[in-house]
Amino acid sequence: MMTIVRACLALGLVAALAACPPAKGGGGGGGGGGGTINPDGCGKINTNPVGRKMYAFLLASAELDRASLELETTVRDACVKMATELGVSTAGNTKEVCMRAKAELDANLQISVKTEKRLVTKYTPPVCTTDVDFTAGFTAECEAKASADINIQCSGRCGGTCNGACDGQCAGSTGTGGQCNGQCSGTCQGRCSGSCEGYANVEASAECKASAEIRATTRTTCTPAKTEIVQQDVTVVDATKWNKAMAAINAGLPTLLTAGKKLELVAKAIVLWVQTGASLVKASGELVGQLGEHGACVAAQLVGVVAAAANIEARVSVSVEVSASVSASAGAQAQ
Repeated sequence: MMTIVRACLALGLVAALAACPPAKGGGGGGGGGGGTINPDGCGKINTNPVGRKMYAFLLASAELDRASLELETTVRDACVKMATELGVSTAGNTKEVCMRAKAELDANLQISVKTEKRLVTKYTPPVCTTDVDFTAGFTAECEAKASADINIQCSGRCGGTCNGACDGQCAGSTGTGGQCNGQCSGTCQGRCSGSCEGYANVEASAECKASAEIRATTRTTCTPAKTEIVQQDVTVVDATKWNKAMAAINAGLPTLLTAGKKLELVAKAIVLWVQTGASLVKASGELVGQLGEHGACVAAQLVGVVAAAANIEARVSVSVEVSASVSASAGAQAQ
């Protein structure tokens, strides 16, 4: 689906750029070469409603590009640690290293134990927290509104105050109509302030919503997962291979589980980001006119977004895939 959207984005941009006037004096440049996204490369564009939304989208896209690379690097580094403990090569890209570590882990566990049940690695899931106030402030800038007028629902636990209906347990007082005036463990249907342990769903226009949710998830912080290997119905028959497998799990699994949790949030936000990018490209001709002298430069920045989208999708996709696969081989079970 995302591949099809990228193709549509590219086609739309070709048509849009063909209608763009050339950039003045060499232009504010940026974005056209090498897929680079530079939100400030076109000068001050956030001076009208269209410019504010475009600037917010470019900011979020640049941050997503960086964050997806950092997340993939984190996943690869964890797999490198596991591969090192298992005594196999650490060469190759993320998928190659992680699948090599997984295969060796599977082999070691199969050879080293005699059991009717697989090894169980119990873990305490990471807790990922999103700064709702930051998200509200960013959305308010995009919409030219006050932060207090931005509603952000929290699907998880609203760590601050939920001013609205709580689809779950309200730790504070409950007013008329089921309104929660405290912490909400569930889904805060009104405005959640403070922090959100879960996905922060922003109520805003499509461009501002997509941008804010991308920035919210890329800036989400997660506590480290904690793992405990439980030897249930396991008889060790090869201590050397068993110890290598245990060392590998301890070295890399907590990081993979933590990264995997954040990747879930990022992957969810990417869906709307891609849809919004497609809509912006479709309207590029109109946007260029509304942005005046900055229009051609901004259209070129959208080319950078299209170029980056392929890499972003690949990074997130492979990181989610290998994190889940290696975790399953380690017998990871939440407790």
